[in-house]
Amino acid sequence: MTTGRSATAPGQLGLVQSFLNTLDLRRRQDELATQSSMQTWLADRRLVSPGTEFDDRDSRRLIDLRRALHDLIAANRRGRHRRAVVTLNEAARRVRLGVRLHPEDGYRLMAEGVGIDRPIGDLLIGVTSAMAAGTWTRLKICANEACQRAFYDSSRNRSGRWCSMATCGNQVKGRNYRRRHAGRFVDERPGPSHARAS
Repeated sequence: MTTGRSATAPGQLGLVQSFLNTLDLRRRQDELATQSSMQTWLADRRLVSPGTEFDDRDSRRLIDLRRALHDLIAANRRGRHRRAVVTLNEAARRVRLGVRLHPEDGYRLMAEGVGIDRPIGDLLIGVTSAMAAGTWTRLKICANEACQRAFYDSSRNRSGRWCSMATCGNQVKGRNYRRRHAGRFVDERPGPSHARAS
């Protein structure tokens, strides 16, 4: 069962969730591993125009952003996030975020940078929008170390720990049970001293 969890986070937070899950530990796949696959992922989500070129430094910046966002979300559980915040603040300084005012809708942030700055700006806008809306803390990292997928916790008390109880939850609980009970089960087969006399 996946009660209390939603496959996709709402609004722009869904984009951030998808970005975090470009690294799939279970399948050992990384959609940002090559410049070609990175460009495809960004273009498919209309974050860049098809054919936009990137270099190794751009790839590294995008991967650093993913790691920092992952660490920031994981820090909600562990309480260590200083390094992630420094990385994200540095990323925000480098991209150009503009404010657009509207007489009825108020304002909204716009990513005005070019190249890799544009998608980084859009992702950071997704983060800040979720923080303002109060949904950011519902985006979590699966507590199964072998998974670590980002999932949206829609439970009332925000207590979700796994992306799926049926898979990761049961796997972790089973592993913890076996670890706790290791050595408790004694081999009860009769040994030489219990052998019947012939």
